[in-house]
Amino acid sequence: MSRRPDMTQAEAEKVLDLPERYGTDELRQAFKALAQEYHPDNAARNGISQQFAQQRMIEVNRAYATLKRLFDANPSQTIHRDLVSGAAHNRGVGVHVAPSGDRSVETQLDDSLFWDENGNPRSAVMENEANVAVDAPGHGLRRTLLGPALLRLVFITLLGLVWWRTFPLLPDNRANFDMSPTAPLSSLVEVLMAAVYPSYFLLYEIFAGGFSGAVREIVNGIVSNVTRVHVEVRRKGSYRSSLSGFVRNQVYGLLELPLAALSAVRGMDVAGTSQIVRFVAAGVLVVDALLGFFGTGIVVSAARWLSDLIEKHYVTMRMDMLKRCGQWASARHGR
Repeated sequence: MSRRPDMTQAEAEKVLDLPERYGTDELRQAFKALAQEYHPDNAARNGISQQFAQQRMIEVNRAYATLKRLFDANPSQTIHRDLVSGAAHNRGVGVHVAPSGDRSVETQLDDSLFWDENGNPRSAVMENEANVAVDAPGHGLRRTLLGPALLRLVFITLLGLVWWRTFPLLPDNRANFDMSPTAPLSSLVEVLMAAVYPSYFLLYEIFAGGFSGAVREIVNGIVSNVTRVHVEVRRKGSYRSSLSGFVRNQVYGLLELPLAALSAVRGMDVAGTSQIVRFVAAGVLVVDALLGFFGTGIVVSAARWLSDLIEKHYVTMRMDMLKRCGQWASARHGR
């Protein structure tokens, strides 16, 4: 008797009708629901023949056994559903079109299969194919100028120059600030802001590359729409929006404290309602800054909301851009 061939992940997920992302709970729930429907004790009551129910239960059990093994190493992980199998037959072949109009790369993948709804690559295969497909020939200079290494070096250099010209404790800059014991509070706040902001932005770019990543994404989108050719110049595997990460990952508590000090100091120079408003604003900023260090607060929540909004639409906008640029078509319909 021949051995039944192993069921693939994609086949098993189709049998159990799992969502695009699923964990052990979703896997067990899907299995339990189907088992109850096709169990011999329930089949007749559900209007299902015993023979069909038995065949169906064999498939359900094989599918569950196949997918259950994926969670052996990490039971708490979330798995992205494999939607690749059969793509070439069911959804057409993805075709990358060079600037000259000739097909330069063909993949057995439709563009909508690369990413899920949250902007993550569906699998390592998707990630590698996407990197190949969007690397349009004839745009080497653009890839160099907007490349992560060069652009980040440019931003670090520019921010470093700003820091060098403004940091108050450097000998050449001390003359621009009043740091004497009798200096007014407004002067001390100026020193604080000149010390915090340039240093923060420089360190943020050095360790996170936030500014250059966001600018690279924006410029790449603008140029792609103008030239009608999309060239991906982000780091391999980085398919989440750089702009979204830039908005979300700031240390907003640190950025708010100098503004709170500025508002309080300026409140001392006025009277009446203006003074009350500035003192209240300073108090709100201080409280929100302290909350920000714990991952909450008004500014952090607003930044998180904006980041999620950017991320939500990033993949859709990116794929629409590819289609507008004419870099993807279906081999089924031709070009």
